[in-house]
Amino acid sequence: MGDSITEGTILEFAKNVGNHVALEEMVASVETDKVTVEVRAPAAGTITKLFASVDDTVIVGTDFMEIDVGVGEASAAAPAAAAASPAVAAAA
Repeated sequence: MGDSITEGTILEFAKNVGNHVALEEMVASVETDKVTVEVRAPAAGTITKLFASVDDTVIVGTDFMEIDVGVGEASAAAPAAAAASPAVAAAA
């Protein structure tokens, strides 16, 4: 996102807690004063926590979702080392 964009509003979550996500799968839409951005999963796994809700304003780079890496439908394909720590999706 451009340097002049500092925050956005969560329009929707495409996935919720307990859902499996693939690497680069869209997990949320965030609207700024200039553009609507699709936020993509930084890793494959299962969403374990949401740190924000729809209509919340989030600061660019702020974590708003935790993903348990390698857990869920595609866990067999995930490297064992990646499963050791959770990933977080951050506002684009």
